[in-house]
Amino acid sequence: MAVKLLLVDDHKLFREGLRRILELETDLKVVGEAGSGRMALEKLTVCDPDVVLMDINMPDMNGVEATRAIKELFPSIAVLVLSIHDDREYLLEVLKSGASGYLLKDVEPNSLIEAIRDVAKGGSIVHPGLTSKLINELNRLSNQTLSVVESPLTGREGEILSLMTKGLSNGDIAKKVYISEKTVKNHVTNILRKLDVTDRTQAVIEGVKRGLVFIK
Repeated sequence: MAVKLLLVDDHKLFREGLRRILELETDLKVVGEAGSGRMALEKLTVCDPDVVLMDINMPDMNGVEATRAIKELFPSIAVLVLSIHDDREYLLEVLKSGASGYLLKDVEPNSLIEAIRDVAKGGSIVHPGLTSKLINELNRLSNQTLSVVESPLTGREGEILSLMTKGLSNGDIAKKVYISEKTVKNHVTNILRKLDVTDRTQAVIEGVKRGLVFIK
């Protein structure tokens, strides 16, 4: 079954170019377009996308606000941000809002296509040029907020969370720790509940902030 995509960007030419690239793939299907975050919210129930490709700077409602609203209303929809900004504050704010990934608009088409497939399966992705900025910012937050507290996670859940920081999907994690993908999914569900977050990316951020996991 094809991954259904909603393209959200206020530049029509960019959306058209993106659509042409994506529709060359038989397992990807563009089901709608929107020129603002608010318009994207209006189209969600009609288009029923699996993944939203989201710009940040848009009129009416920006990408951060739209991502937050989408994840509150439709937690199962993955949001992959495509932006011109390589600023770490933008990056962290978007991920905290629930986005599954953050790529710059100069990303190679093949890398974008693989990222879409990955987040559709529950993975997460950050543009290679921004990885070090994200790690530095998360570790800074960890140093600021770290306190001696008992972890709410079991040993296995802590191990799963550590692998989640590497952006691995449930299937990849299952192979790493020699358990079934269904068992990994159950562990991830428990991690989200215990950390009081709604998605994997937020779980990683919260885990680092609490000192439950460290990114190297």
